[in-house]
Amino acid sequence: MYLYFHAFYNTTMNVGEALVALRKERHLSQEQLAFEAGVSRHFMYRLENNLASPTVNTLEKLANALSVKPSDILLHAESL
Repeated sequence: MYLYFHAFYNTTMNVGEALVALRKERHLSQEQLAFEAGVSRHFMYRLENNLASPTVNTLEKLANALSVKPSDILLHAESL
């Protein structure tokens, strides 16, 4: 159980870093990505700084805005 929680916790903590990396690869500002995903810039800030976690629905919106699959964001987070 510890290994599962540890892996989940690390992936969750890296989602913000993954979002920043993917956003910057696409030369998008935080405000642009927030607009494209239909979330507030403040919420985008909170996601990128691991102060909030995205719901599945929000993860799908972010993935669409970044032109990737939701699983790509999680895989990117896992690799960090």
